[in-house]
Amino acid sequence: MVEIRVLRYFLAVVDHGSVTAAARAVRVAQPSLSRQLHNLQQKLGVELFRRGPGALRLSVAGERFLPLARDLVARADQASSVLRHLARGDDIPLTIAAPATTIADVLGPYLAGRYLRSGLNDIIERDTRTVYDVVQRGDADIGISTFPPPGSMETRVIGRAPVCALASPEHPLAGQTQVALADLVRESLILMHRNNAARLAFDTATAGQGLAYVDPRVVSVTSVARALAASGQGVAVLTDQPLFNLIRVPIQIPEGILAVTLYAGWDPDHFAAPAVSALVDSISDYHRNVLTPTAEITIADPLHTPDRP
Repeated sequence: MVEIRVLRYFLAVVDHGSVTAAARAVRVAQPSLSRQLHNLQQKLGVELFRRGPGALRLSVAGERFLPLARDLVARADQASSVLRHLARGDDIPLTIAAPATTIADVLGPYLAGRYLRSGLNDIIERDTRTVYDVVQRGDADIGISTFPPPGSMETRVIGRAPVCALASPEHPLAGQTQVALADLVRESLILMHRNNAARLAFDTATAGQGLAYVDPRVVSVTSVARALAASGQGVAVLTDQPLFNLIRVPIQIPEGILAVTLYAGWDPDHFAAPAVSALVDSISDYHRNVLTPTAEITIADPLHTPDRP
């Protein structure tokens, strides 16, 4: 049986690149750590590292073993944390991974408004496309993203966020309650790169209507897009809340209001599945009843159909 302590040594060597650096990090004498690694490889019957000069590199077997080791260590840490909190009568502490926009516009206000009904330990920021990787590694309990979780995960729709045109108060759009997509594409647009969910939804809807836009300003950070729009250099297309006195105008498409879907995903065999489900339900209720209490407006996601998350 492999001890968790030895797995920590193995991960320390991988993360620090050498036995010497790993020994310092875990505060163990180098000869002892080397011996523990040797015994681990003997137990497993494989060489985990390639021999050669310079930093240690994982063998093929080591590459296959690495995610398993990380998962085992993460689960051991989770188990210890849960038992400590249960012993004190606390809620089970959970961690959410989410993109920056979701944290700023959904999770931050959710916490600030004191809507939390179950244990939440931390929220970590990750790219939209890597959120569920963090969950699968065991570094977070719940992933929230505008992309659906893998099929192996429990999935729930948190809600749908409108994609809006953000314009300065002086812009003609600022006086409108909605703007048709066909009209918006004629404006000077400020768009995010194509890995942004709002950009993907905007492009999909534009292509679906046979429309095209010309020479948009493309930026990497949503706050920059909003700042440019506020300075009168164009209209930003985002799901983000407005800054700098910008006016937020929903975008109308034939199916309703252009939007992206926000999903939650987690391990269906999670040790605290009831607590995870309760936290997701609480966030979903907040999104539906506080953030978007406009049930009379049809919110359409061109990327995903409403009944198939």
